Amino acid sequence: MAKKIKGMVAQFGTKGYGFITGDDGEKYFIHQKNIFNKSRLKVNTRVVFSVQNSEKGWVAMDVNLEKDAKVPNSESGSLSNNAVKSMFVILFVIQAIVIYKIFV
Repeated sequence: MAKKIKGMVAQFGTKGYGFITGDDGEKYFIHQKNIFNKSRLKVNTRVVFSVQNSEKGWVAMDVNLEKDAKVPNSESGSLSNNAVKSMFVILFVIQAIVIYKIFV
């Protein structure tokens, strides 16, 4: 099993690649295809990854967000998926009541 390394995203561009600075001080190349859930990484996000050596240098593989790490500069007021779904259900019920009162 490959050794897991922790680090922080130093750079990640719109073209789907960038660099991670490991806690060991080494820089690792990261490509979008090597991210576990295929999401876009943000700068200063803590990640855990394994490494593989290529002819061009170290490459981060199986990149995943570090558990229990807070993402700096994130929106503190962001809603979870369940909260958004609940709000849509409530909105739908209110609209149904209004339509019933107006047209029936």
